[in-house]
Amino acid sequence: MNCYLMYDVGGTSIKAGLLTEQGNLFKDQISSFDSKAKGSKSEILHNFVHIANELLLQTESCSPKILGVGMAFPGPFDYERGISYMTGIDKYDAIYGCQIREELTSLLRQSSIGHVFQTPLPFVFLNDIEAFAIGECNYGKASMYQRVMYLCIGTGAGSAFTIGKQIAKKESEQVPENGWIYNYPFKESILDDYVSVRGLRKITEEYFTSPPDGLALSQMAHGAHPLALAVFQSFGETVCLGMKPFLEHFQPNAFVLGGQISKSFSFFGKELTEYCKEKNITILLSEDTSQRILQGLYKQITGISLES
Repeated sequence: MNCYLMYDVGGTSIKAGLLTEQGNLFKDQISSFDSKAKGSKSEILHNFVHIANELLLQTESCSPKILGVGMAFPGPFDYERGISYMTGIDKYDAIYGCQIREELTSLLRQSSIGHVFQTPLPFVFLNDIEAFAIGECNYGKASMYQRVMYLCIGTGAGSAFTIGKQIAKKESEQVPENGWIYNYPFKESILDDYVSVRGLRKITEEYFTSPPDGLALSQMAHGAHPLALAVFQSFGETVCLGMKPFLEHFQPNAFVLGGQISKSFSFFGKELTEYCKEKNITILLSEDTSQRILQGLYKQITGISLES
């Protein structure tokens, strides 16, 4: 069996899976692993090898051959060369400046599973939200739309834009530079500080003396807790206000939300839904953000020649 090894690298956990040559998830399975993001360089890189080994244990009866490796990382990151520049954010500091492609290839070849990796071994690195967008516009509901904006609310406001099935990054395409909205001025600082987990947390602290975490807040909202509902309503107003300039300028046909917080959209999405309805923009909620990220990596890597 020929397949591709794909990683969705997050600060807390790494979601990973094997995709067949046809782009299907092996056994329809995505596995989750501790990221080891605060570990040493050796611990972080060996964790990637450990993950590969764990995934390949599922395929022993299939005589697998790994045709390539895809890795989705948050920024700052040099995606062309595969070098992380994350620093001072309490995750992956130890691999700052590391040539991940070269060092990980060497470790994989030296490991007990080294024989399953093709030579030469293609790698692709993508921004995690860009990979998400590529996956959604090729395999998700967004494939039906010409112009799409994507938002993943997590540690920050991750964004991307597509025209057709191509990522749009240029201001001439009516999108912010690189397709990134996180650093745009908003209220007292930048958008990232408000349309994010910490933005939701800040609002929660205004309503609760002992603020619940995001999961507990969602559970409380499901139970119709008035303060939890008020928090989400306030957060939704903030999200809508923050998105309006980009939606008005880009004029998408669809707006896709991904990430864990999007699962609470029914509690915070009223104002954004009303606005998008006025502008004839269809709102889509991603069924599985990590699966779309892995599929986006697959789509990207299958267009790379072996000599690259």
